[in-house]
Amino acid sequence: MAPVTRRRFLSGLAAAGAVAGASLPRNAAARPLDEVMERGRLRVAVYRDFRPFSFQQDGTLVGIDVDLARAIAGKLGVKADIVEQIAGETVSDDLRVAVWRGSLFGGELADIMMHIPYDKQFGQMNPEAVLFGPYHHEVFALARDPQRVRSAMLATLPEEPIAVEIDSIPDFFLLGLQGGRLRSHIIHCPTPEAAVEKLTSGEAAAVLAPLSQVQAALGALAERFPITTVTLPGMMTSSWNVGMATKENSRDLVYAIGDAVAALTEDGTMARIFASYGVTHTPPPLVE
Repeated sequence: MAPVTRRRFLSGLAAAGAVAGASLPRNAAARPLDEVMERGRLRVAVYRDFRPFSFQQDGTLVGIDVDLARAIAGKLGVKADIVEQIAGETVSDDLRVAVWRGSLFGGELADIMMHIPYDKQFGQMNPEAVLFGPYHHEVFALARDPQRVRSAMLATLPEEPIAVEIDSIPDFFLLGLQGGRLRSHIIHCPTPEAAVEKLTSGEAAAVLAPLSQVQAALGALAERFPITTVTLPGMMTSSWNVGMATKENSRDLVYAIGDAVAALTEDGTMARIFASYGVTHTPPPLVE
């Protein structure tokens, strides 16, 4: 995945999105439900190079968000038109480009964008978009070599190398933990997947990253490297809900897709999609 994507995704939970003051060209508005049905396709934006949610494999776009988008479109009775989007400086930038204003270079807006933090405060800072359809609850996790790191308690981590994605919440947490006790032992990596590779190669004794990315990257090796979910005291978040976004005028589409997400969760399709990429699906808790 692009190194900035997940860091800015997580920081978007707390950061206000800056909207450029320059006049941008207006594209066609995100299509509400009737037009989606008439056209017979649902245009969905997903992040580029974001394993295990959306990534290229042998020239084909795959991933949890990709499969879920197709399943949602199927519930609506239309085809999924899935487009990749490079992460901007903030998630607010991504929403502006994908669903409510468009790119400086033009192009069709998406009807919805996947993998947006479903957070009340973040939603209030982005009134041009509607956040909806939370479909997964994400947490941080520690994967470790049990011979070198005997306990998953963060306060008792030994002075062994630990891999993290650079400039991520886990990175900031470990840098400040107990006055920087582990600072010289942190291995900075461009992605969570690269951090997991440091663990499996023996270069690191542990890795701290989002659970879904740790599970997908470890796969069957999780038997050798136990995974434990953790909280990060003092950080802005240790868990968050993942949902979708659309333009503010597309609320009829929101209701239809919300029903589709509920149905896919209830019939087990959601869990099967996540499991096919080695990830445990966790339904979001009740949210406002």
